[in-house]
Parts: sequence; structure tokens; C-alpha cells
Amino acid sequence: MAKNSIVFMMDYRGDQLQIGGTSNYLKLLAPRVRDLGFDVRVAMPYSNRTEDVLDFMSEQNITVDNVDISPQFGNVFDRIYAAYSYFSRVRPDLAHFILPWWNSCEYGILGARLASIGSRIVTYQSFPEKIDEKIFKGVKGFLRLRRHLFTCHSVHKAISVSEINKHRLINNKFYLSNKVKVIRNMIESCKFSSIENSIDFRKIWGIGDHKTIITVIGYLEPIKGHKYLFDALPNIVKVHPNVIVLVVGDGELREYFHKQVRELNVEENVLFVGWQNDIPNILSASDMLILPSLSEGLPFVIPEAMAAGLPIVSTRVGGIPEAIVDGQTGYLVDPKSSMEIAEAVIKMLDNPERMLSMGSAGQVRAITEFDVSRMVLDTCGVYNDVLFNGLIDR
Repeated sequence: MAKNSIVFMMDYRGDQLQIGGTSNYLKLLAPRVRDLGFDVRVAMPYSNRTEDVLDFMSEQNITVDNVDISPQFGNVFDRIYAAYSYFSRVRPDLAHFILPWWNSCEYGILGARLASIGSRIVTYQSFPEKIDEKIFKGVKGFLRLRRHLFTCHSVHKAISVSEINKHRLINNKFYLSNKVKVIRNMIESCKFSSIENSIDFRKIWGIGDHKTIITVIGYLEPIKGHKYLFDALPNIVKVHPNVIVLVVGDGELREYFHKQVRELNVEENVLFVGWQNDIPNILSASDMLILPSLSEGLPFVIPEAMAAGLPIVSTRVGGIPEAIVDGQTGYLVDPKSSMEIAEAVIKMLDNPERMLSMGSAGQVRAITEFDVSRMVLDTCGVYNDVLFNGLIDR
């Protein structure tokens, strides 16, 4: 019996926005779907922001096709034709589009429909609390809305990584409720819960055991909210001077943040280490994770930190409250509130035993509720429903 074939498609090639969660999702999903009996390949434009996916898939012996339907490629017709030509040539049984934001991959979906690819699925990694009303204003806006609604109508099943994103998709009238399935982002929990500490990052970075490491991981971009964490830091170090904020990541605001911590006189309490590949060992060396984001889907770093046994302070945005149990596995604060960040961190550091119990509770939750095997099986269940239950456009 022939294997069912799947193409995973992304359409981003630019350098202005991060797609880390989207890349992680694809890297976790594609090889495991392949191992469950599907014939898998990936289609995406080659770029600096996707080369990690290309390298990973090469290691996994998964074909990656250089298919560019990104905004940088050309006009509407060029992008649709590129997708149509690709799908007409490859002819997969199912196309799965991975969306870092709400309106990406439109032309890939439409191209797959024109090529008569019978099963079309999308995963929304994030969805804004409110879509800018200007997008759908005027004649061009009206046409854009009609095109997008037709695109959504061309999808057989939409996967949302959080309940809140599902509600936003429905409230914006993009989908009916029965067309959206919530499958949360999940992780290889054993990679983070059972660490051999083969790399001693405290020693490498000269951080003594008497220091408390609060780690923040993500692109240095406005939406990640680092500014509010740094604004909170002077109040934190007044009470807990041994705190070190470990900043893992890089981005357009790197120099701005270096200047900010100098002006706040907390340079000695902040260590910028850039991008790092060994996140499990970094989390193992840390005492707390903090995520001050202004908007998120359901970031992988939350269950990763929980699996590592870390208590978490995070903003209550997107699907984060669906992962963190406030007061049990961490504390949730309002976005853009440096005061709440400081209060939550100080409250946690004032009670080390509470930190340990939160970390332990989070680890149990990550292992039982956020292991990648569950995400893969649920996703393959969606594939089978679409492939074998005769779903049609409606």
C-alpha cells in the first residue's frame, strides 16, 4: 500500500520578523510524521531565517524544495502561479501550511486549491488580539478581505496552538468552530527534564553559584518586551542584588538594550550571550525563566522551562495562560508592566522553597500535558480525518 504524501509549506524569507516558533514546530513535526508512515517533504524559500530548517531536514533525510511564494518574490499572480506549478508537479495527497502569523501562506493555499490538492490544512502559530482595521478598509481592503475569506474557505481543517487563538479565528469569522482544532505546541520533554549537565555554563560565563540566574530567551525585538524587564531590574536588584539576567538571543534592538541597561546602572546584573544552541543545558543552569512578551501564540520555551523544573514569570498573553497555572507553576503579569514584573520576581525570589515547588509542579505538567508525542498523534489524527473521511470544500 502506497504511503500518503505530505508537503509542509512555509512562505517567509525576510529578515524583519522572527519565525523561531514556526521553525521549531516544523522540526518537531516533520520527522515524526515521516516515522509514522507518511512520505514527507518541505517547501519553503531559502533564506537566513530558514537555513536552520534546511540544515535540520538535511540531517533527517527529508527533501526541502526551494519554493518562493513570499512577499519578496513578486506580485499576486507570480506567487499563486509559483505555488500552483509546484503542487501540480509534486502532487502530494495533503498540503500542510505552517503560518507564523494570520495571513501568511495565502498564495500557497490558493495555489494548492488550483492544483486540485485534495487535502489542505493550516497551523496558526499566533493570531493578534485585534487585526488592524485599516487592512480591510476601502476598495482594496474589501477585496483583500474577500480574498482572505476565500482562502480560509479553501482550507479543510485549521489547527490552532491555543484556545484563545481558536476563539479569535472564529470571532473574526474566518472559520466555523467545527473547522478549527486546538493542538498545543509541545516539546521533547525528556530533553529538558533529564539533563546530564555536560556543559557548565555558569563556569563558562563566570557566574558564581551564589548568583541567581533569571533567563530570558527570544529575539531582541519590540514584541518580546525586554524593555519592560530591564525597566523592572533596578527595583529587583535593590532587594536581590545577586540576580543575573541572562539574555539569550539577538536582534534589531541589541544596541538599544545595551544602552538601556547602562543608563539604568544594571550592567553588572545583565549578561547578553547571543544565540545559543544548547537551550536544555542553559535552562538547567538557570533558576527562573522570564517571558515579558507583548504578544505570543504558545511559545515553546514555556513548556521547555517547565520540563527543566523552572518556575516562570510571564505576561498573560496569547496561549501562555493555558500553559502556566498562575500561582502554581509560575506567576502571570500584565504586558508592558515593569512594576508587575518586579513584584512577581521579588515575590518568587523571597521564597526559595516556593520556587522549587513551582518548578516541580511545572515539570510534572510539562511531562504529562506537553510531550511532543501527543502533538504528533493528534496532528496525524487530523490528517487521517481529512484524507479518509471525504471532507470537501464548504
